[in-house]
Amino acid sequence: MPGSGVDVRDHAVVIGASIAGLCAARVLSDFYSKVTVYERDELPSAPANRATVPQDRHLHLLMARGAKEFESLFPGLLQDMVAAGVPILENRPDCIHFGAAGHVLGTGQTLREEFTAYVPSRPHLEWQLRRRVLDIDDVEIVRRSVAEPRFEPAQQRVTGVLLDPQAPAGPEFVRADLVVDAAGRGTRLPVWLTQWGYQRPIEDTLDIGINYATHRFRIPEGLIAERVVVAGASHHQSLGMGMQCYEDGTWVLTTFGVANAKPPRTFPEMLALADELLPAHFTAALAQAEPLGDPAFHAFPASRWRRYDKLDRFPAGIVPLGDAVASFNPTFGQGMTMTSLQGGHLRRALEKALGGALGGALGEGDASASGDIAGELNRATAKTTYPVWLMNAIGDVTFHHAGADHIPRWWRPVGALFDQFLGAAETEPVLAEWFLRRFSLLDSLYMVPPPRIIGRAIRHNMRLWNEQRRAHRQGALTAPRSP
Repeated sequence: MPGSGVDVRDHAVVIGASIAGLCAARVLSDFYSKVTVYERDELPSAPANRATVPQDRHLHLLMARGAKEFESLFPGLLQDMVAAGVPILENRPDCIHFGAAGHVLGTGQTLREEFTAYVPSRPHLEWQLRRRVLDIDDVEIVRRSVAEPRFEPAQQRVTGVLLDPQAPAGPEFVRADLVVDAAGRGTRLPVWLTQWGYQRPIEDTLDIGINYATHRFRIPEGLIAERVVVAGASHHQSLGMGMQCYEDGTWVLTTFGVANAKPPRTFPEMLALADELLPAHFTAALAQAEPLGDPAFHAFPASRWRRYDKLDRFPAGIVPLGDAVASFNPTFGQGMTMTSLQGGHLRRALEKALGGALGGALGEGDASASGDIAGELNRATAKTTYPVWLMNAIGDVTFHHAGADHIPRWWRPVGALFDQFLGAAETEPVLAEWFLRRFSLLDSLYMVPPPRIIGRAIRHNMRLWNEQRRAHRQGALTAPRSP
């Protein structure tokens, strides 16, 4: 009841049990007496690929920032992943080969600041999160499909969900005080909003036309010191690739094409691309690779950001999370980390709207304020999405021939300047480390170098330019003259 101060937080529902849904369930368990996660897919009891998550067969990067965020949501996660065999790279730049936009970062053998990376497969990370969620009292994962939420016009709020019928009696209604839409890129929330009399959110999109192909393989231990290998696409090369060593000792090799370029489809063709994009020691090691299983293929036509933060009105009782809000270019590897950030946003939105965790003293908020949960969450998500979306958009337009309805004129000049920065980072370890940290979403989400880094890049490029001029002059002086 509005203004009553009564703590009505009996039941929360989550649509979807992927990474976003599991993060939501973990957070909601601190605020609601019961949490039910509905998932249409049969969930494996061990790390395994899922039929409804076709992208999980392909290479996924867990950014250093994402590892920290997941650990804050699921304490002990990182330690358990390492115990299960997940590679951990502690201040080991020699274990990372990072090529961006045609430039290979020259981080050197040491890093000035602590940098720890974890390299789980997507199925393993999801399994680790899922088993933790299942261990929480009063959280249940149910294999059922949600047909749609139930909206009450008189209250202007969602009051629960209708499950797809399992009997002729029709859909089953499940009451909920809050519904989290974590259904991913296939979310139907924009459609539901229009049915309920609300505006559909505008969508920022970038047509990137990504196609990728992946093959798992095994190689003898010790042939490759690197555990993370990235060779991104560039303005002049529309194909790229990545490799990672996973917790079971196998490797994954993902090749991709941007601007609708088609990547290799067979393992020998993938190795041929590796020979073209990677240093020779990778080629020698991959010559001994044993392919496992069949290749997997997937397509990602466009990045999409649904701007719920710009809506003037939004129904109470429902919030979107994860890819249901923003789906990023997967070749940048930031999706899981951005989802982990949204998990933290959801917690803070609930704390502000409800006044504290379940069982604690209520602050000024109460359950009647739950309509503002969406507003708080949508604004916070937009605040962290914007810098990463902008960085990706400039990179996609500059280097990957992406298209959009509106491309600001300043994007390409900024992209060209960053191309020069990356060129300097090939041989300047301080610049390379700064880029590695920012790309990993550490320190700041903005890819904007501070003055000291800009000055260092300018000085380095000027030094290289002067060295090239001197070498050219010396070559001209020593070259034999024609009689």
